[in-house]
Amino acid sequence: MRKLLLVLFAALFAAPCVRAADAAASLEFYKKQALTLPADPGREERAFAKTLADGLGTWTVQHEKQPAAADALLLQARLYMRAQENARALVTLFKLRKMFPQVDAALLNPLMADAVLSVTPAGREEASALFTAALPADATTAADRETEALYALSKLSGRTLYAPSAEAFESFFARNPDYKNSDKVELWYGDLHRVNGNYLAAIAQYKKAGELYPKTPYRAASLRLIGDIYADNLKDTANAMAAYTNVLREFPGSAETGIVYKHMAILDENNKQFDSALINYDKAIELLGNTPAAYEAYRGKADVYIKTKNYGEAYNTLHQTAAVFSADEEKFTFSLLEAANVAKKRMRDQTKYAQSLEKALLAYPKGPRAPQLMFDLGYAYEQQDKDAQAIDIYQKLIVNYPTDKLASRAQGRLSRLQK
Repeated sequence: MRKLLLVLFAALFAAPCVRAADAAASLEFYKKQALTLPADPGREERAFAKTLADGLGTWTVQHEKQPAAADALLLQARLYMRAQENARALVTLFKLRKMFPQVDAALLNPLMADAVLSVTPAGREEASALFTAALPADATTAADRETEALYALSKLSGRTLYAPSAEAFESFFARNPDYKNSDKVELWYGDLHRVNGNYLAAIAQYKKAGELYPKTPYRAASLRLIGDIYADNLKDTANAMAAYTNVLREFPGSAETGIVYKHMAILDENNKQFDSALINYDKAIELLGNTPAAYEAYRGKADVYIKTKNYGEAYNTLHQTAAVFSADEEKFTFSLLEAANVAKKRMRDQTKYAQSLEKALLAYPKGPRAPQLMFDLGYAYEQQDKDAQAIDIYQKLIVNYPTDKLASRAQGRLSRLQK
């Protein structure tokens, strides 16, 4: 009996070693088969390359905790590229980049340059940024790192990319049924459906995230996202308003409330219900503080005033927006430029026009818009017969930005004034 137990213990200890040997042997088989592919594969060779790559996907699932998994994923990406399956190569590269950040980027970047072509042209820059983004500090487990790849994929669309991205999500859920943040990943899966135009699937996915995870902190978000699809994608105002109203009723203190008011205001504005739009924009502004969503609410409020020809309130709202976002040069300057535009074209008020430009230039005298601000301000002074001030600002433009194309125009204006 004792001898039998010793044999059993020996077998148990040997089993992992045997499995590791089998894994190494099977990976070596794939490597050897890959070497048989010609440099310019034909149709049959491309089909063979895809078959090998798919097989490596199974190998990776079976042996995902082994150090050689990184080599397997890299080989899989290369085989998909040989098979002209750029989208599947992209999915593999994202998994490799996030799950094994120690892999030399020099090995991945040439593959990524071709694989990213599977993304729509408008999304390729974002895809590259997501690919190179550092992992968050709390991505401590292999599952955490894999979800970072899924998050990146949820932001991307492409005719051939959607299916392999969806497969990556389904594979993750199958292999990680007890993952602690599955509710969040479910929402990302909904985002993937939405960004690829499968709106009904996205709604179902958001409902799943909200209903099947009773303790999730994202229930309000899932309901709001459903409203967004009805509002933005399906143009169904009634169902959008119903979803937004449910958020306000069921989750009155949630972080989604301010965003919901902003989105309700946009619907009101689009339907020319301007009084209701202003009320909802004000509620959104009150709740959102100085967040990017609040900036959009301020801008929306100004747009309503312009549409209702209340140009004075539009001008004041844009100056208020600039004051709230004074630390953000782009938002601050753009708000004042919009205010200047309202003053000039709607109010016919050259004084308010110049004041808006002066305020923008005073706050950021060396910003990227400074040459244009200086030239426009100089011309505004001319219109007000303030020639001395116009001469001064034109001279500053010429001295501070001698190579800017506006410097030569300023010189022409200056010459006329000094005759």
